[in-house]
Amino acid sequence: MANSAKRMAAATEKVFVALPAEFKVGQSMLSWVLSHFGGSGATVVITHVHVPPQMIPVMGVKFHSSKLSPEQVRLFRRIELEKVNKQLDGYVHQCSKMKVKCEKLVFEKEDVVAGLVELIDLHRVNRLVISAAADRQYSRKMDKPKSRTATEIMRRADSSCKIWFICKGQLICTRGKEVDTAASVTPLLPDFGDQALQLVPYQKEDNLQSELGLYDELKEACIAAENLMKRALNESSRRQKADEEVVSALQKATEYRELYLEEVRKREELEEALARANREIAQLRQANHLSMDEQNTSPDELQEAMSEELTFERRIIDMDDVLRTAGQDTELQKEHVHIQIDLDTGGRELQARLSQRTHEGPSRCSGRVHVRGRRHQRLARRKERHVPRDWGAARSP
Repeated sequence: MANSAKRMAAATEKVFVALPAEFKVGQSMLSWVLSHFGGSGATVVITHVHVPPQMIPVMGVKFHSSKLSPEQVRLFRRIELEKVNKQLDGYVHQCSKMKVKCEKLVFEKEDVVAGLVELIDLHRVNRLVISAAADRQYSRKMDKPKSRTATEIMRRADSSCKIWFICKGQLICTRGKEVDTAASVTPLLPDFGDQALQLVPYQKEDNLQSELGLYDELKEACIAAENLMKRALNESSRRQKADEEVVSALQKATEYRELYLEEVRKREELEEALARANREIAQLRQANHLSMDEQNTSPDELQEAMSEELTFERRIIDMDDVLRTAGQDTELQKEHVHIQIDLDTGGRELQARLSQRTHEGPSRCSGRVHVRGRRHQRLARRKERHVPRDWGAARSP
């Protein structure tokens, strides 16, 4: 019973101040607490509910705590908690400047409201100062808390705890029995020298040594964990790079194979086209040689035929003149008949040869053949006019 009474008396002498970790954000509220409770001799307990982060950064990449090993999560959270303790040292320094006794209390919880409610029950807190809203939300007409945390604390905190709600260094409202704080407005206590620092329990030398040792161990363990994670990430990066190189090589091999097949196809097409062109060239050369032979031989044959035809015509004319002058000379008539037979036979052979040449040779040769045929017909008609009717039977072969 005596110990319980002492705890109640000690709790009555303490004022718990719920402050954020950032010193600049909570500085105005702590100034209000020091100006109202510093002169009463009460101990200011700097209270902070630390919510451990779920996302843990490793080598610049954030991972969820469930994706990491429990040892890594534990080491990271210890380091984060140590950082929070160091940040709260700014409030302690402010209290020390004002010669006010202070303590630090860091409570780790997943939810700020639940952590404060639990803290009030565990430490039998009967005086609590908390922020009503962010400083930028302050207005002179504010008469109740605006933040969710302050509203929930007002509703859920134990009724024996008196709560002051502060915003931008101004008292907004209170919850619980009215407390006369006029005495707290009196001037601050005189300078106690080094005694104020001696009242702060966390500054004991033994605790400081143990905290420094623990911090060094945590730092070494964190460095080891970071090195391990770095090696794992480097190995993963190398494997990923190797996989990418394999995929790239396969893609290049596929592209080269397609290019090779395309070249083979084009080469076959070119060879086929070349063979076809060679065949066409050979055919053209053959046709050209035949045409040249025909062009070389046909004029000679035509010239020979025309010369024979002219010779026959001259002989016929000479025979006609002889017959007209000689009358009924039998020998001359027989010679005329023989010449006429030879002329007819030669004309038929020449006409047959030329008609065959017109079907095989070029078109210009056919015109000459037709001209020669017409000349032969005119010559035959002329001979018929000069030959007597009695020699008609002799002309037949």
